[in-house]
Amino acid sequence: MSIGRVIYYHRKKQYMTQEQLCQGICSSTHLSKIENNSKEVNLETLELLCKRLGISIEEENKKTQKLMRKLSQFYEAMERLHRDHAERLKKELEEHRDFIQCTEMIYLYELYMLRYLLFTNNPSEFERVSHKLKKNINKYSAFEKHLWDFFQGIYYAQKLQYLDAISIMDKIENNAELFSDKVTDFYYYKAAVHGLLKHFTLSLHYSYKALGIFQNTGNISRILHVKIGLSANLIYINDLERAETMLETALNDAEMLKDNGTKISALHNFGLLNKKKGKLRESLDYYTQSLNLKTRHTTTYFSTLIEIIQILLDLKENEKAINMLKDVLKNFKNEQSSKYVELMVLYLEAIKDDKRLTDYLIECGLPMMKQYNLYKAVTYSERLADIFKNKGDLDSSNKYLQLSNELLKKLLFNHASTK
Repeated sequence: MSIGRVIYYHRKKQYMTQEQLCQGICSSTHLSKIENNSKEVNLETLELLCKRLGISIEEENKKTQKLMRKLSQFYEAMERLHRDHAERLKKELEEHRDFIQCTEMIYLYELYMLRYLLFTNNPSEFERVSHKLKKNINKYSAFEKHLWDFFQGIYYAQKLQYLDAISIMDKIENNAELFSDKVTDFYYYKAAVHGLLKHFTLSLHYSYKALGIFQNTGNISRILHVKIGLSANLIYINDLERAETMLETALNDAEMLKDNGTKISALHNFGLLNKKKGKLRESLDYYTQSLNLKTRHTTTYFSTLIEIIQILLDLKENEKAINMLKDVLKNFKNEQSSKYVELMVLYLEAIKDDKRLTDYLIECGLPMMKQYNLYKAVTYSERLADIFKNKGDLDSSNKYLQLSNELLKKLLFNHASTK
């Protein structure tokens, strides 16, 4: 506890001037130095100042320790996905913000409040507050600097900028080991980002590390989430039997715990599993169940919708796919979104307009996916190569085949560089 700043806090709270507080004790210049922590203060002077303010050093220390525990509980509530508990603790901590500013936990408080903006999916406010806090980075402890970097990594992942996210997480992984007792969800996020980048082996590796930590800390919600991620990776590497067993357990646990979010994800992954098995009707049913439980116009909603549209096209049910696409594209708010681009490509595929599809892939699809999704960029390049080959334009076809190979190498290079 910074006792000088605490004295300043209580003096201001009681509307006392420096002269009123220090009269008969010390000079106002001496008090000013004490309040700014620029001078050592002897115990007798300190006790006299505290007595005049009606406070005790012991009680102020107890208050500081209590707020520190509450701050730790606030972060733990977010790690455990206890939204109501986190919100309540946030409000309680905010009531003591002025006092916290007088203590050494001020930067930790600000960083945990920054984490709350990610927890409640508020990226625009996160950007604003991050810009404000950035000026204090040089004053952060090693742990606080680790938190700052980690939260920026989560932010980039939420913005679908997965390469930026994984780059940050790679750089701070050694510190993640050092601070694993204080930050338990680093490996969970790293596994998730690797999975989204189609780095399935790495995602499995970090998923198992995350699972071990969550099992040790009894974080049931996170254990379920890791199992969902593990099941997806197992599906992609064709370990379908293990994936199915894991999904069945996760779905049963989610229903028992009334964890709707995990249930939605499990249903989506059952759709992925059945698609991998070639059971398109069963896959469509699971995806539809998942979609019907999701909030409309969210990233995960569009991800499941894209899977449904693709299956309808595979089943040659183009008219149904077209009607769904027309409805969603008409109400889509951001045409610069990668999900909008994916849906628009599917729409042009569904109506079999190769001319518009070619132009759109070249002008919008490839540039967007080169930035956000190399795996999808490879797919789009291959599609363009097929279109030009069918037209007899072998030069253009070879051009996009070459681009596809270059993007694939880049994807593999990014994969290898993260090891």
